[in-house]
Amino acid sequence: TKNFVLKTGVRTFEASAYLRRWGADTVSVKKLFANTLESYKRRSQLVSGAEIYKGCAIATSSWEFEDMRVAAAQAADELLSIQGVLASFVLYKTGVDVSISGRSLGDVNVQVILEEFGGGGHLTMAGAQIKNITIGEARRALIRALDNKLEETKSN
Repeated sequence: TKNFVLKTGVRTFEASAYLRRWGADTVSVKKLFANTLESYKRRSQLVSGAEIYKGCAIATSSWEFEDMRVAAAQAADELLSIQGVLASFVLYKTGVDVSISGRSLGDVNVQVILEEFGGGGHLTMAGAQIKNITIGEARRALIRALDNKLEETKSN
């Protein structure tokens, strides 16, 4: 639920209350999902390097490391907390390919945008992998897809 922000309903709160009654410890859960300092720094670098394009935050990284997929997903989530950002996309290298992690609060359908690259997912959470492409080429292709899809949305 992203700290009771997304997809949170009555059942979420009921489940939380039930777990708490049975002794669930929120501190233990927080420790279970804790990141390393290195992972936190990498995520912060992704977020700090982002730019805003038509209400979408776009971050790119040409470096690779072990937990890049997790850091990219977390960075995409974190970028949604920036005022005026309706969707976020984090592009990162995976060998000779580029992966994209997309997130939205619901105003922009990231699934439809990333389907342009053979990816998929959900309205608010999607991903894609583009074969044999540079980060720069993938970023330009994403901007073209945003131009097309956001324009389609306006005309509907």
